[in-house]
Amino acid sequence: MNKQQQANAEAREREKAERLSAARAKVLAGEVTALSIDTCIFDEKGNRLNDGVFKHLEQFKGNTFRLVFSEVTIKEVLSHISKDAEEAKLKMVSALRRVGFYWPLEADHKAVAEKILKSELPESVASKQVMDFATRCGAEIVDAKNSVDMSALLGRYFNVQAPFETASEKKSEFPDAIALLSLETWATKQATTVLLVTKDKGCKRFCDESARLVAIDDLTDALKLVQERDQHCINLCKALEAAIAAGQYPNLISEIEDAIANDLDIDWNPEANAAFYYDADMQDVVLLSARYSGPANQPGFRPVDYRGDILVVQVEVEIDVEATCNFSFSIRDGIDRDMVSLGGNEVTTEAETVVDVLLTFSQLANQTPQVDEIELVSAYRTINFGNVGPDYGDEDPNSEYY
Repeated sequence: MNKQQQANAEAREREKAERLSAARAKVLAGEVTALSIDTCIFDEKGNRLNDGVFKHLEQFKGNTFRLVFSEVTIKEVLSHISKDAEEAKLKMVSALRRVGFYWPLEADHKAVAEKILKSELPESVASKQVMDFATRCGAEIVDAKNSVDMSALLGRYFNVQAPFETASEKKSEFPDAIALLSLETWATKQATTVLLVTKDKGCKRFCDESARLVAIDDLTDALKLVQERDQHCINLCKALEAAIAAGQYPNLISEIEDAIANDLDIDWNPEANAAFYYDADMQDVVLLSARYSGPANQPGFRPVDYRGDILVVQVEVEIDVEATCNFSFSIRDGIDRDMVSLGGNEVTTEAETVVDVLLTFSQLANQTPQVDEIELVSAYRTINFGNVGPDYGDEDPNSEYY
């Protein structure tokens, strides 16, 4: 390697380190909350969606850090896998032909190949792989048709703006431009920034000029940043838990209790034991008390969302409620098989259940971050009213009327 080549290599390493450092700062600050991967990275790794580093993208399913792809990228990957599958099939047919020179085959080498591959078309095989990959990883796919401003696209084309390069290469950059503009539109709507893994110079320049895209060129580095960000969120949660244990939020559980009491958004399902058929109609449900469900009545926070110095956590809260339900009882007539009413009863009971509550904290750099919002997560819960039956009041059920 001559001096010029060495200087170029050192410059590339400096650029890589600078990009990684800038991306890390944005990820840990909660500005970047989504990851996308350029087609060139899929090609670099052989489009092997079921193993290698792509296997590790399954961590994004259910993760607060989102995985998002432009429709263009998905279709390009599908096309490349289809082409690779066709080439692999042709090589297999050729190999079976040579095998047939020396080994007896059950049928013609082409028929054997079709039997092994179950006569599936390369396009079908590729489509199944890509869709299965997107499902396993919880990926979101951005529709290009509704995400790209054609005037902006054409403006970049005619003005040779990133990702378009020289005039001779312009047309080949259209897919990149559509993919980038799609991601930028999605990120703007989501009020976030996307970390894009790409080695394409034009794509990097586009990201450098965009307020919604940040580019690095190594997928492994990107996954490390996501892991570091997840650990950072966990550390923030632990710090908040410690602050509560130290008494820095003495009124928080009371505020949670008030928030739940003011909006008890739970779909209650009444259950009971009865000797007759019954219909149940839930009436009032009143909150009696609330407490953290963790050990020693301390909270256990789980990060739900983190962006722009705002952290949303989910915490389990045990609540005691007093519930009232109206029961209407009936029995089937043995002669005409109609249902005959036996009266009703209003039953009240107390119950304990666990609900999820979302807490939004801001000003995380402060010693005591501020609680901005408390929200009960909508839920479905069952209340058992025990043994129930008609309430005859002062009436004598043994009278001639009955």
